[in-house]
Amino acid sequence: MNILNMSKVNKIETSPKLIEETSEIQDFSVGVNDSQAGSSHVRRVVITCNASAEELTSGKVVNIHNAADVFKPNYSVEDLDEEQQASFKKLDFTKGIVTGIKLKGIYSNCPENITMSLNLYENSPKITNNEGSLFTPQNTDMGMAHMSESDGYVNLVNVLPFERARPNQPCYTPANILNNRFISEYGGYTLEKLWDGIVPFKGEDYFYVESDHVILRVISRNWEMLGINTQEEKKRENKYVKVSKDVVNNVIKQLYEQVICQIPYTSFDTLNAKFETNEVDDGDYKVTAELLVEYKYPTMAAEN
Repeated sequence: MNILNMSKVNKIETSPKLIEETSEIQDFSVGVNDSQAGSSHVRRVVITCNASAEELTSGKVVNIHNAADVFKPNYSVEDLDEEQQASFKKLDFTKGIVTGIKLKGIYSNCPENITMSLNLYENSPKITNNEGSLFTPQNTDMGMAHMSESDGYVNLVNVLPFERARPNQPCYTPANILNNRFISEYGGYTLEKLWDGIVPFKGEDYFYVESDHVILRVISRNWEMLGINTQEEKKRENKYVKVSKDVVNNVIKQLYEQVICQIPYTSFDTLNAKFETNEVDDGDYKVTAELLVEYKYPTMAAEN
């Protein structure tokens, strides 16, 4: 049973489910309002791979140089109004959520198919690509297998032999991204940060939790299920609320696994492309791809 938006519960479960996985995840609004700065951005990026046959068969990784600067907003903060400047202070420009990728142009002098992929996210969010996941054959320890991801890289384009053009080909349109409320409320947290402000006591079955901690908001919405009304709890040291260890562990576990790990952040400063083929004759090869990348910076309530 879900907790975050629950009103009444008739049965208390030992390990209740906290996150709404249906209606909460259907809303594709992932960033700040369109009237605010930093809502939607578009960049065209040219990636060139010069590689030997051996490098292509093992997978040649190409770093997108200065990617963190490339994907930053390209206008002066001083030129924005006060509302827009305030929204900028909530944004982390080192990462974003990619909402679309199109292939604008391609060139290859290779006589074999080459798969181009990007390390779009470090975690494993449950993302569906509306353009279809690209499965390409790859050599593995178990033989030849068709795969859509490898070592954190998501397949985007199958470059045909001696291909010269393929303009405006959509290759990535993500669906079922967590909605804006979850990202705004929990997007600034890591697992370590969730434990900040929680004080353990050796040998005791409870924690002291800071009264403004994010998990208390979850608990207060679900007090009937958990049997804890944080609004009526007496504050210890005028700062902490006493909460059962089991409740704290369960809330943090589910927030991390079902929300934080499902936010498909792309780290721009480590964004790389990989070019790979199964076999090709000895020689030196060149592949150039121009991509149009659409992305958003979500507003994050918690500072990083």
